[in-house]
Parts: sequence; structure tokens; C-alpha cells
Amino acid sequence: MAVHLHNGSFEFYYNDMRFLKHIVLFVCFIQSWVQAQEENADGDIDGRIVGGEDASDGSYPYQISLQQLQQHICGGSIIGNQWILTAAHCVVGQTSSQMSVVTGTNVLDGSGQRYQVERLIAHPRYNQRTSANDIALVKLTRTISFNSKVGRISLPRSNTGGGRQLTLTGWGKTSFPGQVSRTLQTIKLTSLSNSQCRRTFPQITSGSICTAGDSGKGACQGDSGGPLVDGNSQVGVVSFGVPCAKGQPDVFARVYAYNSWIRSNIQ
Repeated sequence: MAVHLHNGSFEFYYNDMRFLKHIVLFVCFIQSWVQAQEENADGDIDGRIVGGEDASDGSYPYQISLQQLQQHICGGSIIGNQWILTAAHCVVGQTSSQMSVVTGTNVLDGSGQRYQVERLIAHPRYNQRTSANDIALVKLTRTISFNSKVGRISLPRSNTGGGRQLTLTGWGKTSFPGQVSRTLQTIKLTSLSNSQCRRTFPQITSGSICTAGDSGKGACQGDSGGPLVDGNSQVGVVSFGVPCAKGQPDVFARVYAYNSWIRSNIQ
């Protein structure tokens, strides 16, 4: 797990399998074993995105898994025939030849269609320290095959204010600490105004959108880069938050603020 901490207060929802394998494998094993024993003792083994539920098959055809060496590290969404939208912190420092995208499945079990990556494009003004402009594009080496379980999501035509009910999907951890979910999870969250969000995260800009964080519900590691959706359009890309589902806002890149940048790159 590559944890990117800033001022000790928040972290990206990003799952780096290299770090898991080579640095803290034994520690993670012990933590997972202890957690499993506690969950079994409680009789409440919850296969959910912190407070969410399993997504029905084919219900979110735009959702993809961004993988490194065939291991899930981030979510993303299909926005064009060869284009994926994700978070900048998911692609910065990565090598395109080691990356791939899996479409058309809700389960991380080797099913779905795999596409190789031609190019990774992080926003040129992405700031790792503040998380500003945490948005990126992934170009695939070939055209995506669309079907009932694979489809694109539209960019937003208008800005999103506070009080909107939005949908988040992802394969992130279902508890913290914990394991990445193997089944796609979905949850309903409510948007906040930026003035409300700045009470927790003063550094956010007009390029950010936040969701209300009731305790026990929200994003977690592995959800990074995934889509926050309002109806048929994507309004956010998972960026960062206080891990995980602690009653604090989750922060997303506000897609509407980057419409021009996105279109200029994919046309």
C-alpha cells in the first residue's frame, strides 16, 4: 500500500502492490489475520466499500480497473473509444508498458477484457503536495469493444452544487485497515459546497468537489481514480480523504472544471 500522507491528515486512496509485496507483506498478513478473527467473532463479515453494497452485474459499464502488472491499483472510467479518466496520483511515476485496463466485469477474478496502455497523461499542474489538479487520462493501444457491460460515461454539462445525491463505485478497501474488495461496490453520497468542505480541507480549490462523510460510509484505498456520478454524467474523480469513512468529507477532482483540458487531449 503506497500511502501518500500530507501533514499527517489525509491520504490518497491508492493501492500499490509493489509496496505490499516487498516492504510490509508480513505485517499486512498479521493485520489481515487479526482483523479476520475479529470479524468472524462479531459474525459480521461485510463485503462492502465502507458502508456500500455489491453492484449488480453490468450496472456500471463505464467502471474500469486500472492495473499494474495485472494487480488492481486504482479505478477509472471510460470516456471515449480509447480513453480512460482517472486520478493523476494513480499514474505519476508509472510506466505505461506495465499498466493495463480491465473493462466489462464487476469482479476482480481475471474476467473482463484487458487493454494495454499506450500513454499516461497527468494534468500538467498536478501538485502532489496539495493534491490540486489530481486528474489524468489514460490512452489505450486499441479501441474498446462496447457491449451491454462496457460503455462510456458522459462529461458533465453543468457544475454540481451542494446537496446532490451522487453515486460512487469502486473496488477499494471495505474497512481500514483491510483488503481491497474483489466485487465492485456502490454507495450513495451527498455533495457538499466547497465552503463546507474547506472547514476540513482548507487547501481545496474550485477544481475539487467533496461529498458528505457520514461515519461508516465513504471511499477507501483502491477507490482512487474512480468515478463519482450524477445520473448519466461523471462529476468527480476520487482523490483523497481521511482514511477511511471516519465521518469526514471525501475529496474528488471536479470533472466540470477540467472539461476543456479533457476534450483538448482526447479529440
